[in-house]
Amino acid sequence: MKKVSSGLCLALFAALPGAAEPFVPADDNIVLESGLPTVDPRMRELRALARVLRQNPNDIEAAMRLASRQLAMGVAEADPRFVGYARGTLAPWWQDEAAAPPLRILRARILQAQHDFAPAAGELRAALREAPDSAQALLVLASIGEVTGEHAEAKEACARLAALRPGLAAAACAASIGSLTGAADQSQKALAEALTQQPRADLRLRLWALTILGEIAIRRDDPAAEQYLKDALALDARDVYALTVYADYLLDQGRAAEVPALLRGLERVDALYLRLALAAQATGAPGFAGYRDGVASRFAAARRQGDRLHLRDASRFALEIEHDGARALDFAQQNWAVHKTPYDARALLAAALASGEPAAAQPVVDWVRATGLEDRNIKRLIERLPAKG
Repeated sequence: MKKVSSGLCLALFAALPGAAEPFVPADDNIVLESGLPTVDPRMRELRALARVLRQNPNDIEAAMRLASRQLAMGVAEADPRFVGYARGTLAPWWQDEAAAPPLRILRARILQAQHDFAPAAGELRAALREAPDSAQALLVLASIGEVTGEHAEAKEACARLAALRPGLAAAACAASIGSLTGAADQSQKALAEALTQQPRADLRLRLWALTILGEIAIRRDDPAAEQYLKDALALDARDVYALTVYADYLLDQGRAAEVPALLRGLERVDALYLRLALAAQATGAPGFAGYRDGVASRFAAARRQGDRLHLRDASRFALEIEHDGARALDFAQQNWAVHKTPYDARALLAAALASGEPAAAQPVVDWVRATGLEDRNIKRLIERLPAKG
């Protein structure tokens, strides 16, 4: 694994289709190993860091190193247990009101991964008051603004990042929020140009930018979407976020038969397991019943634990596999209270239509109008709503 220079760390995005989260690098030199089996060098690194902390339990720097790697593992493997381990590692310092910016940012990233967005944003704002030039804090704050619908704050954070550190990360940040606020075409062109101009940018940064391009193109019905996603996965065939986006694209395109090969070996990831179940249903595969029961069991366990990361996928499962519109709507409404991305909007619209409760979709209609979102799939769903008399 490449070593990271002192003072640099990982910024992790938290708004994914399903439970997986994309990676946002804090600068062009950062590399994150991801998608490897659990018996891999990262586990040896975690054990070594844990030994150091056991020998020096009051060493906050050692605790932060361990928690950062636990968080990276949790996000890369879409495994919330490691995110919980990271929070536990920092327990002695979790309530420290005088925390320095690096600790605040790390706590914010953990909260972000657990979808506790309001306290995460609070930590980041506090860190930026003391360290206004923190690129990582700006990136994470922008990502939280996108997920929660705080687009003005996300735009401001991206603009500050561009002024502080121009480059592909800033271009991707601006394109991501711009594409959600009425500038999809311009954002796609600007980010594609930035990628062309920076062919030597870090692999993980390029993967992130290509995935954003794929998402923008999908919302615009641009056939270039598939090549963007293929190019992203050529950089890391196990990137959970890009795989989730591409699997959804194939399902939407009526190409469910291609999904099992795409996701082979990643059944442990709940978001991807749901896509396998949807593909099995669409193709009439004999293993569909097993997938259906397995997804139901996983989501039931998540709800018992108070998990909020699976609400959107739980809504989709209830709607498309269980054919229970009312249940799907309940999950989608709970999800919309926390998450406001095009994926969440689509889930609420679909559930409102299927349950015969079109009025429940009004928050999404209002949100689309207010943001200027350009999304052909969402537009088609809105067009199915009865006209107001």
